[in-house]
Amino acid sequence: MKRFVYAIALVATMFFASSCEETIFEKEGDWDPIELDKTHVNFPPEGGQNTVSALNYSRWWISGGYEIIRIADQKIDSDYIHASSSDGEEAYTFDILDGGWYHVMVPDKGKSNTIIITVDPIGDGGQPREAIINMTVGDAFANISIAQN
Repeated sequence: MKRFVYAIALVATMFFASSCEETIFEKEGDWDPIELDKTHVNFPPEGGQNTVSALNYSRWWISGGYEIIRIADQKIDSDYIHASSSDGEEAYTFDILDGGWYHVMVPDKGKSNTIIITVDPIGDGGQPREAIINMTVGDAFANISIAQN
């Protein structure tokens, strides 16, 4: 009888261990691409505010962003700006991005599937501006382009 109980315990342990291993490895890197309600947002010279939402995730965070500078007919990426956390570095919410003329925020201290993009006015004689915002959920990423003409 003891051997029967040990055999059942051994089979159960092997089954449990293999099912846990499958679950862990199946999830790693198996994130669905982020689906957005829009991938590009235009702003007038006066600036303004707009939102973009992830359709298939309940939360996300800002990785960072960069401005696209045009020189003649070439596009050059500016320095990458990393997101910060509204509750300080230890919070790891990465819910705020300050790109100088563009600002991005995930509402509710990062507990939202929406971002709010605010763009400052260009001013008199200002040139059109472009930037890219990088968003992340686990191993899934999305880029949102913004332009101001």
